[in-house]
Amino acid sequence: MKRVLATALLACAAMHGHAADVTLEVEGLDVARLKGATLVVAVFTEPSTWLRQPQAAQRFMLGPDAAGGTLSIVLKDLPAGPLALSLFQDANANGRVDMNNMGIPTEPYGFSNNAVGNAGPPKFEQALMTPSAGQVMKIRMN
Repeated sequence: MKRVLATALLACAAMHGHAADVTLEVEGLDVARLKGATLVVAVFTEPSTWLRQPQAAQRFMLGPDAAGGTLSIVLKDLPAGPLALSLFQDANANGRVDMNNMGIPTEPYGFSNNAVGNAGPPKFEQALMTPSAGQVMKIRMN
C-alpha cells in the first residue's frame, strides 16, 4: 500500500476518456490531524495495477470544512467505465500512508464501495464500481 500511495501523488496527470464528475462524501477523517493534511484519492481502472499504479490521482487540502470528520468533494473527469478508488488522509504530509510494524495503516484510509479485505486490502473487484455523472458516493475511512 505504501508504494501505491506514493505513486498516487506522482500520478496527478491528465486522464484519458473522461466520463463523469462524482461527489464523494468522506466520513471518518482524523480531526486531530487535519492541520496541513491532505486527502489523496487514487483512481484504478485495471486489476493488474490495483494499489500499485493508479491511472490518476487527486489531492484535496483538509481544513475547517473537515472539522467534523466529514468532507464533501467533487472528483472531476473520472475515466469512463468501471473503476475502483483508494483514499487516504495524509495526516503528516509526507506523501505516503504511514504503517505500523505489522503493515497496518496508521492514517485513515478507505476504498470505493467501502470495500474491506481479509487480512489485507480488498481485492480490486470488491472496490469496483461504475460511476455516473452527478452520483454521490459515500466512503467511510478506517
